[in-house]
Amino acid sequence: MDIKSILERIEKYTLLAAKSVLTVKDLSLLIGISEDRIRHLVCGREIPYYKQGTKVYFKKSEIEDWQLAKRIPTAAELKTVAATRSAITSSR
Repeated sequence: MDIKSILERIEKYTLLAAKSVLTVKDLSLLIGISEDRIRHLVCGREIPYYKQGTKVYFKKSEIEDWQLAKRIPTAAELKTVAATRSAITSSR
C-alpha cells in the first residue's frame, strides 16, 4: 500500500466520522460488510433505514444501536442468574 492510498483511506474514515447520515457505500465502509449484503438487509427489513425516492440512507446512531442490539451475557452474569434461580427454587 502506498502513501497516497493510505491518506485517501484516512480521509474517507475522517469524513465518515463527521457524518450522521450514511449512504449504502458509507455504511459498507464503516461496518465492513459488502454493499450487496447491506441491500439484502434493507430488502429483508433487518436493518433500520430511510428512503428518499430510490436512495437509501441510514442514521449512524440507529446503526450503532442495531449493531449492539443482541448483547451476549458474560459467563459471570449467567452464573449469577443461575445462582439466583437456584436459590429461589430451593426456597420454595
